Amino acid sequence: MTGFVPNAGQPTAAGVEGAIGAAIGGALSAGAIATTTAEVQKLVDSAKSGGFAISEEGANEYIRVFQGFEDVLAEVRDTLVNAGQAPKLGSSDYAKQVASHVQRIANGDAQSYATALSSLAVVVRQAREAFEQAKKNYAHMDDEAARTFSGLQA
Repeated sequence: MTGFVPNAGQPTAAGVEGAIGAAIGGALSAGAIATTTAEVQKLVDSAKSGGFAISEEGANEYIRVFQGFEDVLAEVRDTLVNAGQAPKLGSSDYAKQVASHVQRIANGDAQSYATALSSLAVVVRQAREAFEQAKKNYAHMDDEAARTFSGLQA
């Protein structure tokens, strides 16, 4: 069996993927990151409690996608280190102000791209880990069912 086996009312992967997509599409806004974090936390809590399970085949595909996300985010963060250096725009006061502003946008404060990317990386890692746990939950459910029904064979 491939696919999800969530309990009624439990979050689905579509909600998580949509939330992560919204965070990226929303230019990594604080609101988008907060929404994504909340959706992923629901998934994490559900997986930890055993309320979320997915077959190995299905989970592996999501895990692969999340690992790809993690790789891309790491590359973007590495590129951002270079972008965080003040550009050489000239020696005028205005050029210095612009250079400082560019540097601050890249990695200078709590609203910088570096901060947002770090937050998103944590969320993606947590989502991947939730699917890893959900895969274990599915295997456990499958083992339990096999034990339950093994005694019923005639």
